[in-house]
Amino acid sequence: MAKRKIVRIPEFRMADPGSRGIKLNRLDPGTEVSGEHSIASPHRDDHYMLIVVEQGKLGGNIDFEEIESEGPFLMIVFPGQVHLLAPQTPLSGWIIDFDPAIVDPQLRNELDTRCKDLLPMYQSPSDAAFQQIQKLLTATQVLYQQPLDTKHKAIAAILTGVLHIINGLALNIAGTGSPKKDRPQQIKQQFLTLLYQHYSEWKKPSEYAEKLAISTAHLNDTMKQLTGRSTMSVIQEHCVMEAERLLHFTDLSVNEISYRLGYPNPSHFIAIFRAQKGITPLRYRASVTS
Repeated sequence: MAKRKIVRIPEFRMADPGSRGIKLNRLDPGTEVSGEHSIASPHRDDHYMLIVVEQGKLGGNIDFEEIESEGPFLMIVFPGQVHLLAPQTPLSGWIIDFDPAIVDPQLRNELDTRCKDLLPMYQSPSDAAFQQIQKLLTATQVLYQQPLDTKHKAIAAILTGVLHIINGLALNIAGTGSPKKDRPQQIKQQFLTLLYQHYSEWKKPSEYAEKLAISTAHLNDTMKQLTGRSTMSVIQEHCVMEAERLLHFTDLSVNEISYRLGYPNPSHFIAIFRAQKGITPLRYRASVTS
């Protein structure tokens, strides 16, 4: 019997309509880690997953980055990231799955652009911020078990508070100083938000600049200032990351991946991939699947 061709990476949605966009699981030693879905194979989600570990060790990978973290630490898995995580020792803490729609867009943008490169964030049990997060999640757990009609709004408000604390920790780690954002940071965050939504359609910096109501040169100067890379490089890096995921986790041909990513000319796509990774897509696939 012929092997069934894998044409997409498994993607999971929040399945429980009663969760109202938030699903909380308490992690206790001796109990099985349960989430919104099976985590037995690499997959991605359409929602966020906040992991707060007080004790224990978690291993796996997120978008090809190996993870082996021992508590206490904080971690967010972002929508679209391919991940496979498994406890290495019994864990205590929380897993919170939450829909992007319940988070204020500005806070969501800040988390997306500031936290990805800083996670996991290791903590000390005596850190005031970590203790505050523990108290808030404990309160959330109590509310979560109550038969109150308004509990979901209260839980969403507490989760927002937790995310603001995490954003503040990331701000301190990054050394960006004041939480008040300047205009270049706003442009960067708005550009990345558009990129995550439209990377398969928009390949020209001018298309993003038009939506941001700024000149292409201004956008490019801003990205150079904040990331050291041109706008075109950032666009191509994001497309190549998605190509890596598809090469690793699906059986799509290079041509099919090229078309899916919005490159009608596969030769052009191959040239971009090789410029970013130093090898062709086929050689990359062979290196990760051998």
